[in-house]
Amino acid sequence: MEQPTSEELTRYHRYFAVEANNEAWQRTLDAPSERDLTAMLNAAHAAAYHWAEVGNDLNRFRATLLLAHVHAYCGHGALAWTYAQQCDEYQQRNQLAGWESSFTHMILAQAAHADGRGDAHRMHYEHAAAHIAAIEDPADREIVELTWKHIPAPSTV
Repeated sequence: MEQPTSEELTRYHRYFAVEANNEAWQRTLDAPSERDLTAMLNAAHAAAYHWAEVGNDLNRFRATLLLAHVHAYCGHGALAWTYAQQCDEYQQRNQLAGWESSFTHMILAQAAHADGRGDAHRMHYEHAAAHIAAIEDPADREIVELTWKHIPAPSTV
């Protein structure tokens, strides 16, 4: 078997990064009873690996956000929080589009919830809600709200 050229290898990494990313995100939208956690984790880690090979900082940020998201779904609170904190640090250093800032706060809220961090959960949930309310593009808002409805709300007690 011939070794792929450098250009082919880059193209393959990019292809698998996109496919794995989309697969993992789609699985997060499944009903909890239908969610295949192993497949979701595998896809998220595959996406992160391939983006690490060929992506830019924004691609790697998004892959890390996905890792936080899926680990929170799987109940891996400490790991989800670690990934979410990396995303928060990135967000503090970079100007993100409104929908990306919304996603970041949503996933921070979800990871905080998974890790039992009530104050952080509440704070990031409120930030996410405010960012979502400010999204002007209806298509962007619709995409964000697909995930938003799966993020646990803080208790009112």
